[in-house]
Amino acid sequence: MPGRWRRILAVGATTVGARGISLLVSLLTLPVVGRCLEAEQFGLWLNLTSTFTMLSVLDFGVGLAVMGQVSEARGSGDPASTRRVVTTALVLLTGTAVLLLLALFGLLAFTVDWSDLLGAEGVPADVVGQLVLAVGAVAALSLPLTVAGRVYYALERGHVTALCTSVGVLAQAAGLLAVAGLAPDLRWFTAVYLLTPLLSGAALTLLLARSVRGARPRLCHVDRATCGRLGREGAQLFLLTAMGIVSLKSDSLVVGHYLGADRVSALVLPFTVYALVPTVAGAFLTPLWASYREAWARGDQAWVRSAYLRSVGLSTAAGAVAASVLVPITPWLLRVWAGDDAAAVPFGLLMALGGYVVIMCATTAIAAFLNGAGELRPQLAVGAVMTVANVAASVWSVRRLGLSGPLWSTVVTQTLLVLVPSMLIAHRRLARPRAVVPDALRTAA
Repeated sequence: MPGRWRRILAVGATTVGARGISLLVSLLTLPVVGRCLEAEQFGLWLNLTSTFTMLSVLDFGVGLAVMGQVSEARGSGDPASTRRVVTTALVLLTGTAVLLLLALFGLLAFTVDWSDLLGAEGVPADVVGQLVLAVGAVAALSLPLTVAGRVYYALERGHVTALCTSVGVLAQAAGLLAVAGLAPDLRWFTAVYLLTPLLSGAALTLLLARSVRGARPRLCHVDRATCGRLGREGAQLFLLTAMGIVSLKSDSLVVGHYLGADRVSALVLPFTVYALVPTVAGAFLTPLWASYREAWARGDQAWVRSAYLRSVGLSTAAGAVAASVLVPITPWLLRVWAGDDAAAVPFGLLMALGGYVVIMCATTAIAAFLNGAGELRPQLAVGAVMTVANVAASVWSVRRLGLSGPLWSTVVTQTLLVLVPSMLIAHRRLARPRAVVPDALRTAA
């Protein structure tokens, strides 16, 4: 349907714009922070902030379940279901944040030797513990604030989320530059990085409550059955997201632990450049995921098949073209961005980064279809195997291949244990078209 594609492209384009602003801000602020901090402190800051970026969207899968279920309600013409889903999700995540995560992260911050685990022995242990606690606490407070953004995507109004995110990123950049000029300190840099997205998420939540009447939360709309649906589907999506984070985050953690925190930036800085490609692809695939769910609910299976083939082909081709351009110019980009020291990238790492881009673009496109079609359990199976294999391979390879070893492990395990099986699962799903009933929503007879 041309109208559906126009909406997907419009939301994707605005999301790309927002992520482009975020990337530009990173390109401008990372070198500034790096010059203000010692190498070990900068490596620790990169590990903490990248971990927070991942944790801040790790809402136990409830946000993604909200996006899917609101999209399904739209396709089924059931506005009452939308109100129940939004309200129940907000109450569920607020309770989780207050009663579980704050206490859990507070305990971990003072019972684990984070200085040793993160390879930052040169930073006082109490400072590292405070920073870890801050990351965990703010990530917990951010949990209910993820709902609004997902609802806007389900309503095909993701441009609102993109605009609010852009404002938050610009405020974050201004804060980091102010700290660099007035009081350059590891703790102040971390505080600014954590608080600005928290305020941005709160503003978006208030905007949803005021501007979208059908999604306005009311306690009377809290529903036990909806809570069960969100919990079941969200748990599976959470496990998928968590496994992906462990697989990707393990590379920098392994490098920091075995090679030292001062070597983390040598991996993270070039990785940040290459991450732009799957980020752009994901900007279009997120609204496509919601459209898959809506199309299944409407019974438009022909569009689903066409959209799947088109998205996988275009995503893979875009990844291949981008990788072929980035590999030869990466040293020059890093020299311009972060100085001569950052430009010394091993050739093996460049090739691994190129392979990572292609594999992740293809995998993300297939995963968007499988999520929209409700094929969560098969993804959990292949994801669990890949996560364990990737961590083990990263530990083994970093000792033999050095800096590029963990990323090569990610490329190989992602290809063999996720991409190939996911293609087979998608082919099987397309061969038996029927109305989608997500695994998480199926109940025993």
